[in-house]
Amino acid sequence: MAKINRRKSRRGNSRSNLIIFATVMVVAFIALVGRLAYISLIRHDYYSELATSQQLRDTIISAERGNIYDTNMNVLARSATVWTVALAPNLIDEDEDVYDQISSFLSKKLDVPYETIYEKCKEDSYYSIVKRKVDKPIKDEIETFIDENDISGITFTQDTKRYYPYGSLASQILGFVGTDNYGMYGLEAYYEEYLSGISGRILTAVNAQGGDMYYRMESVSEAQNGYSLVLTIDANIQRFLEQSLEEAMAEHNVHNYVCGIVMDVNTGAIYAMSSKPDFDPNDPLEIYSELTQKELAAITDEEQFIAALSKAQEFQWRNKAISDIYEPGSVFKVVTASAALESGTFTTESRFRCYGRYNVYGSLYIADANSIAHGDEDFTDATVNSCNSAYMQMGLTMGREIFFKYFDAFGLTEKTGIDLPAESGSSYYTAEQMGVVELASCSFGQSNAITPIQLLTAICAAVNGGYLVEPYVVRQVLDADGNIVKETGTTVKRQVISQETSKTMCKVLEKVVESGNAYLSGFRLGGKSGTAEKLNSDSDEYVSSFAAFGPADSPQVACLILYDGPHSYSTYGGSIVAPVVSSVMAYTLPYVGVGAVYSDDELASVDVYTPNVIRSSLTYAKAQLQKRGLNFKVTGDGTEVVYQYPTGGTSIPKGSTVVVGTDESEPKYVKVPDLNGYSPSQAAALIESLGLNIRSSGSTSHMAEAKRQSIAPGESVPEGSLIEVEFILADIND
Repeated sequence: MAKINRRKSRRGNSRSNLIIFATVMVVAFIALVGRLAYISLIRHDYYSELATSQQLRDTIISAERGNIYDTNMNVLARSATVWTVALAPNLIDEDEDVYDQISSFLSKKLDVPYETIYEKCKEDSYYSIVKRKVDKPIKDEIETFIDENDISGITFTQDTKRYYPYGSLASQILGFVGTDNYGMYGLEAYYEEYLSGISGRILTAVNAQGGDMYYRMESVSEAQNGYSLVLTIDANIQRFLEQSLEEAMAEHNVHNYVCGIVMDVNTGAIYAMSSKPDFDPNDPLEIYSELTQKELAAITDEEQFIAALSKAQEFQWRNKAISDIYEPGSVFKVVTASAALESGTFTTESRFRCYGRYNVYGSLYIADANSIAHGDEDFTDATVNSCNSAYMQMGLTMGREIFFKYFDAFGLTEKTGIDLPAESGSSYYTAEQMGVVELASCSFGQSNAITPIQLLTAICAAVNGGYLVEPYVVRQVLDADGNIVKETGTTVKRQVISQETSKTMCKVLEKVVESGNAYLSGFRLGGKSGTAEKLNSDSDEYVSSFAAFGPADSPQVACLILYDGPHSYSTYGGSIVAPVVSSVMAYTLPYVGVGAVYSDDELASVDVYTPNVIRSSLTYAKAQLQKRGLNFKVTGDGTEVVYQYPTGGTSIPKGSTVVVGTDESEPKYVKVPDLNGYSPSQAAALIESLGLNIRSSGSTSHMAEAKRQSIAPGESVPEGSLIEVEFILADIND
């Protein structure tokens, strides 16, 4: 019986084991099926991407950014193909000599430390960047090195690099891109969506070690290059403006910055815009102000240096014409005057009494510039004299509601909408916030702070028939085939004043320029100066400015220039800024097709070109000179001209005297006098008495004084030579 029971026991154990084994197998199968279901259904995307990443190499093809052109299709910004040089350390032979060979060569060619490259060679990876933005000649040399030395593990990835052919020209408008080709400032940032394009990619099959398969399997998605921009900016006007600003900043020792805008009065198109100091977008991190470089070099604390460097970089990148607000001073009187006329509160026949200061409220008086009493004056006189007393009377008589209504209507409570990033809004008193004192000071351009672009846009509205237009800098967006994708036209926001009031303002503002420093022979300009005290500044500094438009009877072009912190013989905008504005307008108006129209007085001294009469008979020479309205002085007893001064082809005022020599003797030389402080008539009399010729520019007032002359005092020049003299009316009240 015992034996039989043991057999039954063994049979029972075997059955139990089978049941347990079967149960385990079922559970395992269920777990396996569940795991497979989890992987294939729930985590399908994750494991699919993981497998793909191990089996395929994904290489990005950078899209080429679109070009940026000026209005004449000159390239201001373009992209060129460059390469990223990288190592695939796991594909490099594990040999110290090979590491040294690669590191030595790449270090010299790429200007990367030898040690850095050597350590990368030993990394456990298939991709380690050595340097980005490598130009083609360097890339070609590296490829030659690879072929000649049978080197593996050095790779190239195509990329693009931004170039700015004109260097710093229009840099604050253009902006720049970062190392990832993403726009950082200016148009590069504002129009990123258009300029950047769409990157492509290459998917390549790889083996377990990350190398290429013995067969070629590749999928290519081509990059779509970005669109290009055509600007309203004209490189020639931009260059002239920038040169003028640089010279002005140095001459008048401007501590902070200078800024200028040239604009189409009627359309809002910006011809030029700049502030100095600026930067070169090819190397935007470099500080280009020599003064700032010295200040940074003096900082020894590392944290302070980093903070100061960052602040200096941001300052030179910032487009002050649209991003910085300031109290404009008397230039703003254009807005107050327009409001006073349009509202019917005043007419050009209205009269004011100026005692040099005005009793605003109780015992509070606000003085005119230098407390000069202008006496009895009409509306035009008050504007020509830039009389604060008269303008306070205008503001207070209109009242805060009417004043603010036109302040708002001229666009000064909102951004202009210009197509550039980082435009600032204004800081101003609303009608409810204005007390008597605030209204009085706001009426002559203090207390409210606006941007230069807001001010010039408002001035254009005052003289173009009353239309507030939106300024813009991009005229067209083009695709890769040159087709127009987007086009900008004139946007009129509203009519602020009537055409009649606008014509009256043109006439009043023309009177401001007639005897001032912005006077330009042959062109009728209107304008207004301003000198504003920086009330929130720790230092005793001013913002000096001048705005002009022309021609006064049919405005086409407007220009605003300001100096923030000048330290010169004067701080008045009418004295130190007006001549620069006049110079910019003298270049721009003929350039855009506005011809000179001379009065009879101007025709008497308009420039003519001297004929070349050397080797001509004396009789013929005299006839040619007289035909051009030139006088002559003959030296020698010959009958044929041997020399002449000024030489042939020189532009000189009509009525000047050309010296013609008729023998082989040396011409007579004259020492140039120091004309500083001379009036126009005094300088002309002295120059002519010495047998020289003079070309006068600047103010024609008998109160003006010579400030600059083209040939230095004491220098000897041939008799008949031309001396250019600029006259400045220094005591401008603005």
